[in-house]
Amino acid sequence: MSAAKVHKRMQIWAISLFIITTVNGCEVDTKPIVSGGNPPIIEFDGTGGLLQLYVYGPFTLEQLKRSYKITRGEGSITAEQGKELDKISGDKGHSLWQLDPGTSRNWNVSTLSITYGIVPEGCKQVYPANGKPEPLIEGKFYQVAAPSYNANFKTGYFTIKNNKAVTLTDEELGN
Repeated sequence: MSAAKVHKRMQIWAISLFIITTVNGCEVDTKPIVSGGNPPIIEFDGTGGLLQLYVYGPFTLEQLKRSYKITRGEGSITAEQGKELDKISGDKGHSLWQLDPGTSRNWNVSTLSITYGIVPEGCKQVYPANGKPEPLIEGKFYQVAAPSYNANFKTGYFTIKNNKAVTLTDEELGN
């Protein structure tokens, strides 16, 4: 084999390795995906590691739409946006469930599946401090947030319809 062919093959190999490394190194936002029945199963799309898990509700569809309009589904909000969201919620606390996975293991979101109300091994339930969270109500609307490390995060929205968890799309919330 000639030196030119060897050089060409080495170039192709180096470019292929660069492309594979670049694609695998890309961060994909953490987004919760809710499915199953009631209680629903929360799985995730993305490349981050779970820092916390929050489930909020119940909301009316109008409240969720107003909230979505302010945040557009993004996880981080400004202080001003926080005040506006407080107005939407009124004085009712909407926190239903909060988990803290701690540092006892790698909580890569791409491998997680969490059933609402069941604390995974190695996790700590922060809220409610004792017992199970409130059951989810048919026809009401909920949001789930999963702040993560090594990736940004987005909020997921769902409802319970015919005893099944149904994810709301950005289009349904943005109208």
